[in-house]
Amino acid sequence: MGWFCRVPRTNISIADEVADELSAEAMKRNKTLYAFANESLTEVLRVCKLSGEPREVFTSWKMGRMLKDVDAVPLPGDLVEKTIKKLFIIDREWLLRTWLSEGARIGSYLRMGYQDLPALAQAAVEFQGLLPLRRIEFRSADGEERRGRLIVRALGAGQSAESTACAEQFIRGIAESYGWSVKSSRTAEGIIELEVSKERR
Repeated sequence: MGWFCRVPRTNISIADEVADELSAEAMKRNKTLYAFANESLTEVLRVCKLSGEPREVFTSWKMGRMLKDVDAVPLPGDLVEKTIKKLFIIDREWLLRTWLSEGARIGSYLRMGYQDLPALAQAAVEFQGLLPLRRIEFRSADGEERRGRLIVRALGAGQSAESTACAEQFIRGIAESYGWSVKSSRTAEGIIELEVSKERR
């Protein structure tokens, strides 16, 4: 049975479990159910009025929290590209090691919320803004359920071969922080595909 919230002109039907959680949160925050429901719906409506979707509220909040936790500062893509290209000429090996190390650091942070790589794969939409990529996808190797093996495909991984190489090292660092090793790697400008496995080399 649904739960009804009376408002001036209509009733809103809410699933029982949502109503229970709403009441519990309002109580935890020492607010009336009316005040907390209004506050919550107002923020969701602000997002929707700007052409957003309700589901973006959580992912945006989570992303903001993650960026703060890892002390990350969003930078314009052009600035990152120019910096990478310059450093690639000066010390390529150091730059790639640094991106690998940073991937491992971010991986250690992600492990606190996602216990293994398959769990991380299921929640890709929640954290991908933390990565230097436009999109990241995970799928079973060979398109079937092969235990302990995944294909990681990253799109929008930089605008040059240099930045793609750095992003590849970053993803490699995340995989290795979970105890997975990279079995094969293919890159093209802005695209990365890694096959990773639980088995060590």
